[in-house]
Amino acid sequence: MIFAHLIIGTMPVNNYQFSWFWLAGSIIPDLDHLFVLYRHKIFSWNKIIDSMRFEDAHNIRYKTKYAHSILGAAVMTIPILFINITGAFYFFIAYLVHLILDWPDQDEKQYFYPFKHKIRGFLPIFSKSEIVFTIVLVGLLVLSYTRI
Repeated sequence: MIFAHLIIGTMPVNNYQFSWFWLAGSIIPDLDHLFVLYRHKIFSWNKIIDSMRFEDAHNIRYKTKYAHSILGAAVMTIPILFINITGAFYFFIAYLVHLILDWPDQDEKQYFYPFKHKIRGFLPIFSKSEIVFTIVLVGLLVLSYTRI
């Protein structure tokens, strides 16, 4: 669901308004991907896509237990509470929506870290189902802003 998070993040939330907190909560969990790419020295688009699609073959986990967990959502939300309580609420909910959108992906996730329970979805990364879902989301995004 690589582009789905960005699309969801740009959807209006508060009185049909755009929210930077919502956008940040929707995409920040994927910052761990950049760390993984740098750590494994993966810098070409073809290698990035191949390693994301076939994590097990490359022995790579893009969704780290720190960023892709409920604990990660809570820890990342705490500093925002000092800035804006409503914004922190939007950020936290968007973060959880991000985790829910990642749930069907067949890669391994540890949402309940520090507990060792691991979750695997059923959809391959960049599958036709994901592409159709992303197209539907784009349509919903357009509709959400044309209704205003």
